[in-house]
Amino acid sequence: MNKDKIKKTILYISVIIALVLFFFIYKNSSNEVLSNPYDIDIKENKSLYLNYNPGEVTDVYINVFPTKNKEGNLYDFSSFDITANWDKENNPKLDANVQFVTSNKEANLYQMRSPNASIRVRGNRGSALKSYRIKLIDGAYWGQSVFNINKNLRDPSRIANKLAHDLIKDIDHIYGFRTNFLRVYIRDDKQEGDFVPYGLYTHIEQPNKAYLKARGLDVAGSIYRAENFDFQLTKELKNVDDPLYNKEAFETVLSIREGKEHSKLIKMLKDINDENKEFNQLFHSYFHEENYLTWLSINILLGNVDAMSCGFLLYNPSDSSMWYLLPWDFDGIFLWMEEDEDMPSILDKLRDVNLHRRYLEQEGNLRKLHDKIEELISESFSPNKIKALKKTYKPILLEMMNKYPDNLLLNIPMVEYMAYIDQIDEKIYRNYQEFLKWYEVYSYK
Repeated sequence: MNKDKIKKTILYISVIIALVLFFFIYKNSSNEVLSNPYDIDIKENKSLYLNYNPGEVTDVYINVFPTKNKEGNLYDFSSFDITANWDKENNPKLDANVQFVTSNKEANLYQMRSPNASIRVRGNRGSALKSYRIKLIDGAYWGQSVFNINKNLRDPSRIANKLAHDLIKDIDHIYGFRTNFLRVYIRDDKQEGDFVPYGLYTHIEQPNKAYLKARGLDVAGSIYRAENFDFQLTKELKNVDDPLYNKEAFETVLSIREGKEHSKLIKMLKDINDENKEFNQLFHSYFHEENYLTWLSINILLGNVDAMSCGFLLYNPSDSSMWYLLPWDFDGIFLWMEEDEDMPSILDKLRDVNLHRRYLEQEGNLRKLHDKIEELISESFSPNKIKALKKTYKPILLEMMNKYPDNLLLNIPMVEYMAYIDQIDEKIYRNYQEFLKWYEVYSYK
């Protein structure tokens, strides 16, 4: 055999060996559960909280100017008083000057003569004391340009979102949101009077491109907020290229925070609800298990029943099929403070959501949930951690809840209110014990 034939024979054998190796590698990789190349754990940049003080109160001065809308109609601060939930078209956005003042400093009244922001009512627009959304025109404060200034009227404790996110900020596999106590003063520029105290508010960071950028996430990614969503593909959820797509109808189910089209969302919902497809493979193709378990465990420990259908966020990077769950709204977790009857349990609702039911039916997954909850209750959600945060909040609550207008929001005596605040760590620990009982029942089914 000459040298050329030997070289050709070696080349042919090499090609055959390479093809055989490729076949076995492909076959083995296709059998693995984690088939998604974008199955990346999320690691929050904890330096965002480096100078964060959970007990700090920032004074916010807001001067609201009379403002004309596009049609030439003039609105002023008093226009907010007549906004109503049923009137979706009437939510004027007014020019404002906003100053954040810390460390017992005073607002610079001279600089407040011209607008540097816009302001509009958010949330329950028909309430006597409003919540507001402020957007700075130029620049940012605390690295943010949009501020959700919440009166927390649904929350009898007034600290539910603050406490929840202060606990979450130290946890891995999840992204939190920065929150701040605010002491708000508002002046109607038309009246030319003094600033009026509006009491204690809480700011929670806005889930937008700035939020994604601050955490090194994909600013081209999609974020949805659950409004009435249980991981089912309802008739309202259509892609933008569908002739029947209606954005307003879509947002009754999922509010679009960021994102221009919804094909990946619709594909995910079709797949995970297809009972003919093997669920375990699908789950790991669309969700990061540690993120999912962490999100679920947080809501169980806090008794956040609302999280079964609303108030949480779905984040999807633009170059990936993965979906990450982010906790956001905890307004309803302390309703037991004013409700006499038995409140519904998140554990009762858990299996009503197809995604959660199918996940927990997979062998070993219920145990994974148990282990994650044990991890959280021994560390980030420990009674001592919660007591320390309560101790930080209580001086603020004692000061502000005794003053106008917050004292008008208390439908119980101040002593009784503080007694309820003292029970929060015990209530969260009881949620943990209720889970253990529930786990014992379902682990043997």
